[in-house]
Formats: sequence, structure tokens, C-alpha cells
Amino acid sequence: MFIFDYQSFNIVNDRGFRAFVSALNPSYRLPSRDTIVNTLLPAIYEQVSHDVRQACCTIKKACLTTDCWTSANNESFMSVTAHYLDEEFKMNSLLLDVSILFVPHTSANLASETLKIVENWNLQGKILVTVTDNASNIVGAIKNGLKWQHLGCFAHTINLILKDAQVEFSCLVEKVKSIVCHFKRSTAANSRLMECQVTSGKDAKKLIQDVPTRWNSTFYMLERFVELESCIRTTVALLDADLPHLTAGEWKTLQLLCKALKPFEDATTMASGENYATASLIIIIVNGLNDVCSKMLNSTDIIQDNILKNTIEKLQQSLLNRLGDVENNNILAKATFLDPRFKDLAFKNKIAAENVKRQLTNLVANMLHSTGDELLINNQATGSESDTQELKFSFWDSFDQRFSNHMPKGTASSRALLEINRYLEEGIISRKSDPLLWWRSQKYNYPHLSSLVQEMGCALATSVPCERVFSKAGNILTERRSRLNSNKVKKLLFLNCNWKSTK
Repeated sequence: MFIFDYQSFNIVNDRGFRAFVSALNPSYRLPSRDTIVNTLLPAIYEQVSHDVRQACCTIKKACLTTDCWTSANNESFMSVTAHYLDEEFKMNSLLLDVSILFVPHTSANLASETLKIVENWNLQGKILVTVTDNASNIVGAIKNGLKWQHLGCFAHTINLILKDAQVEFSCLVEKVKSIVCHFKRSTAANSRLMECQVTSGKDAKKLIQDVPTRWNSTFYMLERFVELESCIRTTVALLDADLPHLTAGEWKTLQLLCKALKPFEDATTMASGENYATASLIIIIVNGLNDVCSKMLNSTDIIQDNILKNTIEKLQQSLLNRLGDVENNNILAKATFLDPRFKDLAFKNKIAAENVKRQLTNLVANMLHSTGDELLINNQATGSESDTQELKFSFWDSFDQRFSNHMPKGTASSRALLEINRYLEEGIISRKSDPLLWWRSQKYNYPHLSSLVQEMGCALATSVPCERVFSKAGNILTERRSRLNSNKVKKLLFLNCNWKSTK
């Protein structure tokens, strides 16, 4: 109740709640607030911390996400989450820490705090990549301070791309916002809008107010506005209010604009998951968004509307500027190639596809070297020479010869290439299939590639998991609980995220 639902500890003193518990079981004695806070919660925290530490010991490679947040009480926090694949190719997520920052958010300070958290869980040397927003201080902390591989949050980059393009339709957005704000402020106007929808035989829906920092909230506002066009026009005509007038042409532009922006909203939503591998989606998404922009620019309806035409041209240019080299990103390219839904088919640049194939071939060859397979092959070739130097007899001789004949021949590099070519020759699975389930079923057919997937398949494309942590933090720090100290906030967030994860 306190951990999962963030109920106030003071609920045990509420008369209504005490009466409710008594009605369920008159003999049950509720623990006091002090007992919960000082005894029960610390005990659970210690157990879950132990479970998280045990889980960290099993991690081969992890993807980190990190973000910073300032509470309404003006306290600064930094969260770090870890994401990894277990032996069964299942994606797991852990909240490593919600650290209270008492120092300026410089790159050096953020690097120091991140390293301290990673070392606390003995994850040093296990970090595949760290995903953050595009703020220069945290990017500098990861890339320059810690020398780790870094990915900029894809959702944040899409947000920047849409902000670049929004200047082309900002006048329309301002008109819509003005009308939406009026309905939000006026109870009478909103009631009339609800009544109009019910009278029309529709489910009554409210207008949506956008949040300036999130482009998709602007999209949702426009989408709902267009959906309720008929009732909005009817209601506005009856209101005695000085509201902006939208022409028939502007309404049509809004309709087409929503259709044009929908692929970007779909891309943001798809890339923001944390229960499945998302890094392998980014090359597909970026190439797809470029293609859909080109397709829209061939549409008569769009090229005849200057607002739409300029918007889509700006979107395409911003995609090129911010994500034009996506196929050459080492982490994204490997993740995509190792996704059985995409393989090398995802790449438009065939040189980039060949490069990642060569890199993976080298990695598999190195694995063969490290396991001694190369040495075994060489020994098979030279074994007969050593036997002639000294005459020996053993009952193992005939079996060893059969074993030698049975073993695959060739160098580590040729065997690595053979495994990768077999993987490429096998049919691509449906894009709606789970790639991790496929790898779990194929790990014995592709033993070395599947081992790479267990290390590289954990990469996420966004830092959304950390943003969700801070959304939960906002739920804890409600007006009723604003006096809750930072240490208790840390523990509640840690337990909320990890208690289920470690069970």
C-alpha cells in the first residue's frame, strides 16, 4: 500500500481507514506510523537491496539510463536505472539509485555521482551504453568524464525535431490553444461542449491542454481538437466570447497536420518501451520517417498547402541534421543487425551493413579464440606431426581421431563468418514477433551470436525509464506528504521499482 500505491503513512491514523480495517477484522491491530517508518520499511528496504545486489552479480552487460529532476521543494535528484537480459533472454530493469544532488550539475559532478552509483552495485566494466537526454552537461559526463558509450534519448531528439518544425504551424497552434484554454477556464462553455457531444450520440470527451516541453502533448491537443470539430464549431458559435476564428481551410490544414504528425507520435511511443529491446528499432524508424516525409511531399493535398509543405520539409531536414548518420552508430547498428526481424534488410546504406557484419564477425572470432576453439583446430592439424616424434599408444586414440574428424574445420574467422551467414540466410521473422523469444529458442543454433545478443540486446533507445521514476516521485511529494524527507522518498522509489523486479 505504501510502496506500490504511495499511500501516506498517516493513513493508519485516519479514523475512516481504522474503521474500515476494524470492520474487516476487529481483532487486527494496526501498526503505528512510527513502526511502519522506522521498523517495517527499513527491513523491507534491506531485503530488496540484497536482492538487487544478487541480481547485479548475474549481469553480463547493462544499459543505463539517467536523468535529473528538481522537486517542488527545490531539491535536486538524479536517478540511474539498469536494464539487462538474463539467461532466458528476458529483459529486466532495476532502479539503482535516486541520488540527492547537493552540488552544481556540472559534467564532472554528474560523472562522479554516476560512477559512485555504478561502483556501489559492482557494475563497473559491465556498462554497454548509457542513455541520457541531450543536455551538454550529462552528455559530457558520460562521453568525456567516464569514457562510456553514449546514446542520446531518441524521444528527446524527436521532440527537438518537432520543435524545429513547429515554427511553421505555430500560428495555428496558438489559435487552438486559445480556444482550448477558454473551455478549460469556463465551466459553462465546457458543459455546452459536453452536451453537444452527448446530443450527437457520442461519448463526451474533454479537450486536451498541451505541455510546452512535450511536442506529443501538442499533437494530442490538436488530435482531440480535430476529433471534436463539429461540436466545437457549434458550441463556439453559441458562446459570447472573443475567440479566434478558424477558417474551413485552417480546419483542413489541422486535419492533414494530425495525419502528418501521427507517424512521429507512433515512433516516440514505440521507442519509449522498457520491457523490450528498443535500440534495434531506431534505424528502421528513422529511415521510415524519412520515407514517409518524401511520400507526403508527393501528395497533392500537402504540396498545395504552404503550412503543411513547409512543415514536412522542415521535419525532413531536421531528421537529416540530427539523425542522418544513424546507420553508422555502433550500438544501434549492431542491435539492428542482431534483431531477427530486421537483420541487414534494415540498412539503406549497404556499406554500413557490411561494416557491422565485419565487426560482429570479429567479435565472434574473438569469442572462439578465447574459448580455445582456435587452439583445438590448430592442434588437430599438427597432432599427427607430434605423434611421429614420440611413439605413444592409448585406448583414447581411436575416439580422439573420430572426435577430430567430427569437429568443424577452419579458422576462427571462417567459422564466425559461417555462423553469421547462416543467421542471415534464415528467414526474417514477423516484425510483430518478439526477437528475444526467437533468440531464446535459437541459442543452440547460433551459440556465439546468441551470447552477443545477451550482452547487446539490452540497449534502450530512450531515457524514459528515469523520467517515469520522477513521475512517481511527483506522486509521492503531494501536498499532503510534502514534509516527507528526501531519504524516505529515495527508499519508497527504490522499493516501488525493485520489489516486483526482484521477485
